[in-house]
Amino acid sequence: MTCASNKPVALRDCPLILSTDVGGDPDDAITLALAAMTEPRLELVITADELPDGRRSMFARHLLDLLGREEVVVAAGATLGESKYWAADGLIPPGAHAWPLDLYTAVATVCGAESSKPLRWLGIGPMTDLAQLLEFDAGRSEPLGLARRLRIWQMGGALERQQDKAEHNFRLDPAAVRTVLDRVESLALVLADHTFTPVLAVDADSPIYRMLAASRKPWAQLIARHLEQWFDRFHPASMLHDPLTFAALRGDFVSLEHREFWLDPDGQMHLGPGHIARLSSTVDYPGFLTWVRTTLRDGGPVRLPGWDCSRSTLHALAAELRKSIEQ
Repeated sequence: MTCASNKPVALRDCPLILSTDVGGDPDDAITLALAAMTEPRLELVITADELPDGRRSMFARHLLDLLGREEVVVAAGATLGESKYWAADGLIPPGAHAWPLDLYTAVATVCGAESSKPLRWLGIGPMTDLAQLLEFDAGRSEPLGLARRLRIWQMGGALERQQDKAEHNFRLDPAAVRTVLDRVESLALVLADHTFTPVLAVDADSPIYRMLAASRKPWAQLIARHLEQWFDRFHPASMLHDPLTFAALRGDFVSLEHREFWLDPDGQMHLGPGHIARLSSTVDYPGFLTWVRTTLRDGGPVRLPGWDCSRSTLHALAAELRKSIEQ
């Protein structure tokens, strides 16, 4: 991987694609809410580590609708297996359906006619879909140039936190991590070293959970119920790994440094010759937490001016994207 300059403020007018295993750890849902409230160029959500019935895409669609971002397209990504991480039972409305759109066609739609414009990619799950998109694009006679155009911020990897196994997102698909590292020109990693800290824990006593639980907003109630299932089934807290990665994409609260590292076969990171990326180095935790609380409390949906959010428009776009599956 070669290095590319990346200034978040200058890139804020570029389309944003969000890859998330939403429905598992609720920090993904919190990230989706923050993005819906602060990123008018959020255009595509891909559900990573998807379950066989596509329920992550259903949950993402429902949450975005409650957040007033009906225009954002949702596409179900690859299934890695029957993931145990699901904490949203009963939170998807009856009659919801999966969104098995062709990912490459969906990304091409986001790219538009401008062949050189950068695209922002926020990865807060395994990197399977990103790796597949890069490989497919590289094999086309008229590629989109994703390896060159994508500016990627990924939650993943660790240098110091765990010595016996790779970080979760890297461990789920280490081959995909290597593919991305080998192909892309711009990658920033927010390491678990900086996200696994008690200061980022949202538990039943935290101000963020209490605020969501007390809110009358349907999207806030949905995330509160989601958090409660997570507390009951998996862990007493959800760490804000993914919102911190989103903050890094925005150029806020996270400092990044170019560093060189290599990977074990299972995805463990070690400093030394191999790959170069921008890695998280320091975090302004108080500033970050204040921003999260303030945005969730006061924020509302932000869209591009003049966007047609009608259901008929959305259904027409979905129908076009589905054609590639049926042909």
